[in-house]
Amino acid sequence: MQTVYDVLVWVHVAAWAVALVGYAITLPSVHVNGFLAHGLTAAFLLGIVLVGINSASDEIDGPNNAKVAVKLVIALAAVGLAHGTRRKPAPNPLAHVVAALIVVNVVVAYAWR
Repeated sequence: MQTVYDVLVWVHVAAWAVALVGYAITLPSVHVNGFLAHGLTAAFLLGIVLVGINSASDEIDGPNNAKVAVKLVIALAAVGLAHGTRRKPAPNPLAHVVAALIVVNVVVAYAWR
């Protein structure tokens, strides 16, 4: 189970990276594109799966529920904003907010131990 968990963690990190790259490629005309929205959705869903595996497995230490709750709220806000404003024409300043939420979520993940 540990190997599956480790692979899913790397896929989760890759999904966050896809979301950030999706934002970076839209910088000339800022808008929410498919890479950003779907990368966020994949990272959000994989995060839920990782918490479930983490909670159910005896091999892996239990999750920090406070950290998970903070990250869940931030990620849900980012996913909601991304999908809610995806059809808005460029320039869409809410894409900057979505990118900021992604960065905050990543900082919370690595800074909160």
